[in-house]
Amino acid sequence: MKKHLLALALIAAAGGAQAAVISFSNSFGLATTGWTHNLTLQQFDTTLGSLNSVTFNYGGSVSSAFSVESLDGAAATVTANSSAALLFGGPISQTVNISGSTSQALSAFDGTIDFGGTSGANIGPVLASDAASVVILSGLASFIGTGAYDVNVTASGKSNASGSGNLLSMVNTQALANITVIYDYTARPPVAVPEPASMALVGLGMMGLAAVRRRK
Repeated sequence: MKKHLLALALIAAAGGAQAAVISFSNSFGLATTGWTHNLTLQQFDTTLGSLNSVTFNYGGSVSSAFSVESLDGAAATVTANSSAALLFGGPISQTVNISGSTSQALSAFDGTIDFGGTSGANIGPVLASDAASVVILSGLASFIGTGAYDVNVTASGKSNASGSGNLLSMVNTQALANITVIYDYTARPPVAVPEPASMALVGLGMMGLAAVRRRK
């Protein structure tokens, strides 16, 4: 009887630590390649809990528009290659190479350089995208705080048109970069607030325990 009363007296609500995630994102573009931009991300606030790991999902897209004119004396197939490199600095130091292509059949030079007719064309936009991720398990101090930090990104265009031995081409390439940081953490257990029913049970248990002691 005494053991049951003691167990009754010790009943209380208690929350255990739980795994959780929180994320922040930023992006820049589409903008003509040759740009450099800082993508600002929020630090992890330790009032939420204890940080276990940091994951970065990063990447972007490329869009290229082509104007081409084949000057060959015979028909040719021109391939428009849309390509850009995104260099992510700061805490990840990674490069994403993005590329895509399409082809256009052109006749022998029609005698007029106008990027039209039968020997010229406007191609695109040619679109492509790519993404990658990296997980950081140590050296997490720089990600902790109530402020922010920057991931520097540089976009370089590498688009070109090929396939005709005598080819005029104009290319406009734009790129977009995006990044998401994911904080994996152990959440702090919530402060337990006893419910009225729980307090009543504890009170009854204490009263029973006192009655047992008086009988002795």
